[in-house]
Amino acid sequence: MTEERWRSVAIGLGVVLVALVVVIVATSLPTGSPSPTAQPSGGSPGLASGTPAASSSAGAPTEAPSVPASASAAPTATPSPTIPPSAGLATVTFTDFKLDAASDSAGKARTFTFKTDGPGNVKATLSTKSPQGTSKFCLKVGGGSPVCRTLASGTLTGTTSAKGKTTFTVTLIGSGIATPTVGLTLSFRAREPSVALTNGRFDGASDVGYDGMRFRIKVRSGGSVATRASWGTTTFDYSYELVDPTNPGGAQTFTGNGTSMDRTDSVAPSRTWGVSLLNTSSASGRVPLTMTVSWR
Repeated sequence: MTEERWRSVAIGLGVVLVALVVVIVATSLPTGSPSPTAQPSGGSPGLASGTPAASSSAGAPTEAPSVPASASAAPTATPSPTIPPSAGLATVTFTDFKLDAASDSAGKARTFTFKTDGPGNVKATLSTKSPQGTSKFCLKVGGGSPVCRTLASGTLTGTTSAKGKTTFTVTLIGSGIATPTVGLTLSFRAREPSVALTNGRFDGASDVGYDGMRFRIKVRSGGSVATRASWGTTTFDYSYELVDPTNPGGAQTFTGNGTSMDRTDSVAPSRTWGVSLLNTSSASGRVPLTMTVSWR
């Protein structure tokens, strides 16, 4: 083959090779722009259905929902309400009173009822003086179910965030056949504190622990103690006494005879006073006692 013939063949092969490269490049290019990725409808990605997405535009601040009033009781300390308390702390300690036994068909739980003003915590502390068994100790808030524990000593606490009044109830009865002699301290926030006792006992002088009630209260700047009590339809001799622990010799003692007593007395303010209401007659069986004590 002549040199001119070889040159013609080489040129032809070059043209074919260039054509093949053009075809390969053309077929490898996309025919259009890529499609956008679909987003889920109904909100921004990552938010659950029904959850509004945050707006990118500035606007008026959103008001936080108000916290509803609530109250609860527990066997251990409860956290303070988020709303600051609006009433001062009141404390009363009932001492040396004897409980009925749960197994006694005529036995009744000592019941203490009081009201708080505004938000705050409540604490009820039980102590046992005699080794006569344990007590069923309960704290109830309003019309809810009580929190109960069976023990010799311990504390139940409650809390309320209500702006108005909240009713708390504490009950005590001996466990099984037990009739322990106990003490009870109540701490709660109230503007004009008051505690009502029902199912107390006022049996007589020789039945110690069932002969009435003894208690201590921290009187406020108002300097007054009011006690109202009744014990059925039978008249009994009674003794009512107010004692300043810093001056025991200056006790105020009042005696009487009847089926009830209603007194309001002025006392030195801003100190703790010991108070007692006792049946000084001979014991004559079970005598129910209802009593309300208030102080300022």
